[in-house]
Amino acid sequence: MSITTIRVSDTEVQVERTLYTFAQKSDADAFQNCLVDGSVDTCYRDHPPLSARPTVPDEHPDDPARGSTISPSLGGMP
Repeated sequence: MSITTIRVSDTEVQVERTLYTFAQKSDADAFQNCLVDGSVDTCYRDHPPLSARPTVPDEHPDDPARGSTISPSLGGMP
């Protein structure tokens, strides 16, 4: 099974829906390289991050329409 990783910044690596933050670029590099052949649990133990937090899918904080829903009216044409 492949693991989806995204390098967000020099010190941040997103794995699936979790963002890992590291103290240094080299720590993030080591964690990301570990994921090539290792599991997330193993790499987390071998290269512990400063923090790990879940990401919110499709979050757009600057979107003024965020949270609004447009749905068709029930009952057809007025």
